[in-house]
Amino acid sequence: MIASDIMKGKRGLILGIANDKSLAWGIAKTLAMHGADIAVTYLSDIFKKRIDPLVESIGVK
Repeated sequence: MIASDIMKGKRGLILGIANDKSLAWGIAKTLAMHGADIAVTYLSDIFKKRIDPLVESIGVK
């Protein structure tokens, strides 16, 4: 898939990322790749350790 800026200027909230195989992660990664600004949520601090490296890899702070 070729990255584009089709979502540039758009914002999204992705709920419930559990790991790198979750549907929510796929959506977050694709939206970020196409220029969207996104925010993500996860269930608990246990998931935070897994999710932080993922979201940092796509530029989410």
